[in-house]
Amino acid sequence: MRFDYVCRYCKQPMGTVEHRDWTLADGVQHLGLHHLDAAHQQEVVRPIQADAVQVQTVCEACEEAVQMHPELLVEGHVIQ
Repeated sequence: MRFDYVCRYCKQPMGTVEHRDWTLADGVQHLGLHHLDAAHQQEVVRPIQADAVQVQTVCEACEEAVQMHPELLVEGHVIQ
């Protein structure tokens, strides 16, 4: 299974973790996603193919921008 990490705001790819032996449940466990509650987990882990999921996170640039200018964040999206 492949886990593609992407910034939830700017959609910039941030990295990939791929293990052929892993199931979705294995990846969730090994990557620490099991610490998220079920609703948050459904928000950030999205299937994109039968053997791949997208994990939404926040890149450093977007995190810094929101910390310096919180007004950029409107309804969960960074104004671009």
